[in-house]
Amino acid sequence: MNESKTPVFVCPEDQQAFAKVYEHAGVATELIAQHGTPPFPNTFALMFAYAAKSDKKIVVAVDEMLERGGLCQYEIDEVYNLHLRPTDDHVKRENIGREVEQQLSSVLDLVGTSVENSDQFELALKQIERGLSDTSSSNALSTAVARLMSESRRMTEHSRQLSEGLMASKKQIERLQQELEAVRNESMRDPLTSIYNRRAFDLRLAAEVDAAKKHGSSLSLVMADLDHFKRVNDNFGHRVGDEILKIFASIITNNIKGKDLVARYGGEEFAIILPATSVQQAAQLIDRIREQMFQRKLVLKGTKTPIGAITASFGVTQYQPGMAMSDLIEQADQRLYLAKSNGRNRVQADDLASNAA
Repeated sequence: MNESKTPVFVCPEDQQAFAKVYEHAGVATELIAQHGTPPFPNTFALMFAYAAKSDKKIVVAVDEMLERGGLCQYEIDEVYNLHLRPTDDHVKRENIGREVEQQLSSVLDLVGTSVENSDQFELALKQIERGLSDTSSSNALSTAVARLMSESRRMTEHSRQLSEGLMASKKQIERLQQELEAVRNESMRDPLTSIYNRRAFDLRLAAEVDAAKKHGSSLSLVMADLDHFKRVNDNFGHRVGDEILKIFASIITNNIKGKDLVARYGGEEFAIILPATSVQQAAQLIDRIREQMFQRKLVLKGTKTPIGAITASFGVTQYQPGMAMSDLIEQADQRLYLAKSNGRNRVQADDLASNAA
């Protein structure tokens, strides 16, 4: 016996919304297929948001990836984590915020109790004062003195409790401040290389560009990219590729200092901010980094099989008055493109070029 099914009524507004959803899903699927990107949930979610244009920052970030030649899985995950995924650090921040509220509530309770005790002590003193003025007998005087000593001991104990309570709350708040700083710092780090990530780079570069505008100071920016890195992953696997990324990050970190900052900008692309540094000084520093990477003899663990020379190319540019942050990044990218085009394993700077040894 066939059961009759009640037809589902969909209002015109819902039909239009469903049509849009299917349209965005189709665009997302087409982009993933077009660029040969694995259809992971994060990737589809990001491409769907890009197709729907639900967030301008997502559109800009994906457009930048497409302009650079494709959809890199590392960059996809970075943008997804930054704009779409509810992050662990967000949960940690909320937990810390709740603890801070509890500590503040405790402090307010302590202060309220202290005020109440102070009022009671003041009232007791007035009563003792009136008692002393009404009589001159030794018994009344002894009673007044005894009460005064009792009230004094009570206030001393309350003061001790207040001091200990405030000190404990102070320690807890200091601990929470340290935890909050650790969470903030963690959210600014690349989990693989432990150097700064794209988010930290954007914030820091914006601040340095503002400082250069305000003070007229020098500022150099470097974009770096490991040469033929896809071959490394294809020939030796992504685990070896990850280790090489760590080595490259370590070499850069060991050569910069002070207010300099290195960040992982993309998959195998790095960015280096060099405040108070001219383009000539930056080019000399970066050429030392290039040479150290080139001279590093890398072999596979266990088999000791040589991996071969791993080289990197660099684009170096200097901030010019009136230049926007995006212009500075684009100019450094152009220098990096020239370094790649001119043979790789080289530093291409503004009006300067350092060839491989």
